[in-house]
Amino acid sequence: MRIAIDAMGSDAAPLPEVNGALKAAEKYSDLELILVGHEAQLKAAIGKRARPNVSVVHASEVIAMSDSPMVGVRKKKDASLLVAMRMVKNGTADAIISAGNTGAVMLAARIVLRQIAGVTRMPICQLMPTSTGTCLVLDLGANVDCDARHLCDFAEMAVVYSRDVLGKMNPRVGLLNIGEEQVKGSGVSKAVHRTLSAAPHVNFVGNVEPKALYRGEADVVVCDGFVGNVFLKTSEAAGSFIKTLLTREFKSTVFTMLGAFLSRRAFKRLKQTIDPNEYGGAPLLGANGVVIISHGATNAKGVMNGINVARTAIAHNINQHIQEGIAELRSTEAQFDDIPAADAI
Repeated sequence: MRIAIDAMGSDAAPLPEVNGALKAAEKYSDLELILVGHEAQLKAAIGKRARPNVSVVHASEVIAMSDSPMVGVRKKKDASLLVAMRMVKNGTADAIISAGNTGAVMLAARIVLRQIAGVTRMPICQLMPTSTGTCLVLDLGANVDCDARHLCDFAEMAVVYSRDVLGKMNPRVGLLNIGEEQVKGSGVSKAVHRTLSAAPHVNFVGNVEPKALYRGEADVVVCDGFVGNVFLKTSEAAGSFIKTLLTREFKSTVFTMLGAFLSRRAFKRLKQTIDPNEYGGAPLLGANGVVIISHGATNAKGVMNGINVARTAIAHNINQHIQEGIAELRSTEAQFDDIPAADAI
């Protein structure tokens, strides 16, 4: 398996990418890892730690976080992201990992790789911690305006990803909504509810509210990119706010400071649970190639875990299974007159 790594993408590039790749190369002997970026910088970062299954491909440009995605992708043809993306397109790599400009990654995937046959949109998804484990939430911002077909496709792709990569054989699928009742939500939500309820291969549990998501009542939760991005940022803000409150309260008296000291191991486990580096990045599903988007502040562990996610997706031939699942979903949609035919989109 060959995985291309945009080694100039993260906030601290190229050290997290290089260190993560070297750790993954040592752990997974079946991988060939290709670091894409400024050759001199990458070789200097590798130093005397060179491994036979880690190579370097030179790219003279970088799409910065501050760059407009459109301008970066159109103008910087030799950017590390685009060089790595073209490697996937021409078959010299099976997957790409990037912690760079998220908008540029998504745009490059649409332009360079395009979509799997039958897929209408490419959603970005992420694992969220719950009281019982994790939940895969999508879309988190790649597609702001979605119709019923798009959301149903998101559910199908997430089912395949949950089964093949996360090991959940019959994942429970929920639709993020303002209430649990079937009549709640927009016309699009009702159409999605109807289609997924009728799909025999989807374990649809109905509408879920955010509280149900955090309780672990679904393994997959589907929404459009606008709602998903607001939900994600609200969750991050709430977590930061609670951390601020706890820190202030624990420092308020000698007794609370003692309590904080005695609870330090519990807080360490909590920090690990909500650390995005533990989950290996966010897959961009539906691209004609495996694409993993890591957080800009990723560390070596995050890169290594992202490599393992990509490795698992390749091994399970996830894109072929997505294509098969979408075809099965189309046969369910054919029961309803108000869902457009596949060739009408």
